[in-house]
Amino acid sequence: MKGGTRVNRDRGYWQDLKRRRISRRRLLAGAAAAGAGLAVVGLTACGGGEEEEPGAASPVPGASPTSVGGVLEPVGTTGGFIHWYSYESIPLDTLDPHQTQIGPTYSLHSSVFSKVLKYDDGYAGLIGRDLAEGIPEIVDDLTYVVKIRPGATFHDTPTIRDNLRDIAPALPGRELTAEDVKYSIERQINTDSPKSALYYRASQWESVDKIEIVDDYTLRITTKRPTGPFIHYLADTNAFVVARELVDQSDEMNDIKRMVGTGPFMVDRYVPLQVSRAVRNPVWFAKDDLTEQGLPNRPLVDGYEAYFYAGDYTAMEAAFRSKQVDVFGTDDPDTMKRLGDELGLTVATAPSTGFINTRVLCDDSPAASTPFKDLRLRKAIHLAVDRNRMGQQMLKGGFYPVGPVSAFVRKWGIPLNELATKPGYRFGTQERDEDVAEAKKLWEAAGGSAVGKMVITHAGIPGYIKDFFPQLQGMLKDVLGLETEGDLDATGYTKLTQGALEKRLVLTFNFDNGWNDLDDWVYPYYHSKGTKNSFNLSDATLDGMLEAQRAEMDEGARQQKGFEIQDYLLENTLAMICWVGPTNPELKWSYFRSYQRSPWFGYNFNLANIWLDHDDPNFQGRPA
Repeated sequence: MKGGTRVNRDRGYWQDLKRRRISRRRLLAGAAAAGAGLAVVGLTACGGGEEEEPGAASPVPGASPTSVGGVLEPVGTTGGFIHWYSYESIPLDTLDPHQTQIGPTYSLHSSVFSKVLKYDDGYAGLIGRDLAEGIPEIVDDLTYVVKIRPGATFHDTPTIRDNLRDIAPALPGRELTAEDVKYSIERQINTDSPKSALYYRASQWESVDKIEIVDDYTLRITTKRPTGPFIHYLADTNAFVVARELVDQSDEMNDIKRMVGTGPFMVDRYVPLQVSRAVRNPVWFAKDDLTEQGLPNRPLVDGYEAYFYAGDYTAMEAAFRSKQVDVFGTDDPDTMKRLGDELGLTVATAPSTGFINTRVLCDDSPAASTPFKDLRLRKAIHLAVDRNRMGQQMLKGGFYPVGPVSAFVRKWGIPLNELATKPGYRFGTQERDEDVAEAKKLWEAAGGSAVGKMVITHAGIPGYIKDFFPQLQGMLKDVLGLETEGDLDATGYTKLTQGALEKRLVLTFNFDNGWNDLDDWVYPYYHSKGTKNSFNLSDATLDGMLEAQRAEMDEGARQQKGFEIQDYLLENTLAMICWVGPTNPELKWSYFRSYQRSPWFGYNFNLANIWLDHDDPNFQGRPA
């Protein structure tokens, strides 16, 4: 469907949302009036006890629209360090909070830095306050008044003071003010900066016309045009507020010593490819926000250690068994079930909005030429690869198919049951045969035999992408006759990131970030001037659709525009071919309380809610 009004989506949770919908203006006005209470809205919405909605049937085994993460539990004991595995200490591009594109780095930043607002539930899209006193007042379609809480101070320890002695000696303990928020936005749209090309989220702030400082804690932001997702921009994954003093003369803060913010944790140790360690911020401005929920004086633990996720599952399982780590997950549901049964623990499954994809250079760029200007060739690849086989073999059945927006970003993604009816996503034998036949027909009609051998740059992390790559090659050869050779990015994404920036990679096979809002998924990637448009894609019709969803202030109407954009991308673009995403089976020890799963990186601020139950029988034998 390319236009008009979409009807009968049979969405389950979507139908429920529509039954409860109020206007965006009423929602935000009510939120502003609620003030401090908004900070806890939705924190348990991605947690346990949620039943699968009718009509949201899973098209493949292992895929469920239920996000099982856990609920807030009143604290019983405090203190101690929490431990788990992650990619947080992977140093691929930069530590600069406004310039990095690496998901695990977002997690480090989210524990250290604050934002004006934050996502309390990334699956449901519920936004709460962070630095702000509440949701900003929307004066009119162009004007927002933001009030910052007093008393938010930058981290201050003897080590931080020593580290910043020659960089920013007056920063430790300084109060964050409206000027810091203003600087953090304007920094990213400063076209005179030598780093301006690295501000991948600049297009969000480009709509800002002016920022006025009313007083130390109040800003008045005026936009050039109505901007539907502007409240989202203030809560987005990378909307961190930084201090001007931490940015050097080259407009960089790519130094672990400069990772000093106002968040719940402070960087204590960072060893690339080994460990990231952060300690409790005892004067965190939001420490008592959840007192009424039984969680006063947060963070409740002394800190956390994130050990690098090396992929040696035998060693990691041994560490979990011995309680050296408190949480453990793999991409193998059978392994997790076996281990859970042996230890008497329940496997929790929460989908990641991260996903595996192939990026296609759609038109010649200054750095490379491409044979894939013809949409039919891109569509043939989209149909030729068997997503079901990919998910079953790569992710051991713990997967779900991914459209232009993940179905688990509930407000914006095409639901799974509808996606399962679309070419490329149909897993029935007859339907799969039809898709393969159509792929061959399109490939032949577009002169695919003349394409020649193609290089596919593919990621080395996660390891299952590298392991599955020969099978991807086999599918393309068997169905289309396309010969390919691999170009492995063994570091993970250094080569892929640089190649995307320079628009010189014709085909890729990699893992990509998930996001919170429709705009994150579509505008930077598919607009002709988008900061992440590595495809050299230029489509005037699509540009108009992307600009229209930004200008739409009614959320319901914007959601409708979002569905139309996704239909258009599948039918007329396919610059980024989305394959599958993992459902992430995971185990945690029962003493690990108030643990909440998140859809992607960048939610470490929720670690402030976790506490270790020393009275739980499983806590016995846990190393100190």
